Amino acid sequence: MADVGQDVIRIAHNRLVREMPPQIHECLGILDDGQIWWRANDTSNSIGNLVVHLCGSLRHFVGRGIGGSDYVRDRDAEFAERGPLPKAALTTLLEGTVAETDRVLTSLTPERLHDTTRNIETALPVVDCLMRMSHHWAYHVGQIVFTTKLLRQGSVNDLFRRTMVK
Repeated sequence: MADVGQDVIRIAHNRLVREMPPQIHECLGILDDGQIWWRANDTSNSIGNLVVHLCGSLRHFVGRGIGGSDYVRDRDAEFAERGPLPKAALTTLLEGTVAETDRVLTSLTPERLHDTTRNIETALPVVDCLMRMSHHWAYHVGQIVFTTKLLRQGSVNDLFRRTMVK
């Protein structure tokens, strides 16, 4: 079990620290603030909202739930933000979130995977939390990349392959 557990932690770490954040960074790097906060309509989310939301969810579930931080999430505010928060502020938020996730996952042991998350409203086994965050991030990073391609035709080609950890 320890080998499988270590694999689960390694894969989650790769996805949440080494693969998906660089995809977001690349998208943010080629868009201006107006594009980052563009919405297709009033009920859709901007890339900026998705970045704020992804950071909020990761800090809540991994930082607080697994790592025990004192982060307090305001999920509604993640989607209500209309920006434009400057690109630099989003980048700083993303980098801080990724650094916290790196610290938590680096210290996580396979023995803790069946422990229950702490200090969050929905108690989950740690392994469930890791899978939820990995899938959640993949879903929204895909939206960020797709929107970037809509706004900047020909951009971010082969992004997934270029950021995959081998």
